[in-house]
Amino acid sequence: MPARYPIMAILVTALVAFLILAAFRAWRSRAGAQENIFSAPLEWLEHPSGSQQWTRINYVATTVKGNSLDRITAHGLGARGNGRVTISADGILIERNGERSIGIAGKQVTGISRASTAIDRAVETDGLIQIDWVQDGYAMSTFLRSSRTDERNQIFQYLESLYGAGNNQETKND
Repeated sequence: MPARYPIMAILVTALVAFLILAAFRAWRSRAGAQENIFSAPLEWLEHPSGSQQWTRINYVATTVKGNSLDRITAHGLGARGNGRVTISADGILIERNGERSIGIAGKQVTGISRASTAIDRAVETDGLIQIDWVQDGYAMSTFLRSSRTDERNQIFQYLESLYGAGNNQETKND
């Protein structure tokens, strides 16, 4: 074995480690910048009345409203995960396994729709449920998915019955 192989292996390992560190720092920097724009969403809902819960959902992402490729990473919103969603007239609670819960008060919801893509996830037509909402005047879209079509339709119909008309709040990023 030539003497240059161990040196090349060390250089490649150092390069990979540098790239991982750079990606991590960029993620943290982005999250820090976004944390200055809006406060953390609720982690619970006060007294959810008339709620329904679905236990097998996927939290896909939260993005800037109108730009499904601009992920929001602040306050733990960047981590994809499995979990459950509780929906009531008081709001929407997304509880992810091993991650911070996301509570969206009903008055923050500005619209409900269906989507096919968000960030790096592309699914069948209308395979994602898009919840548009506002936090401190900043408009966002959260994407949920259920692998079961009937469950996805139930969630969408229930959300639409509660929030379909939307609040049409003016936002800082319109």
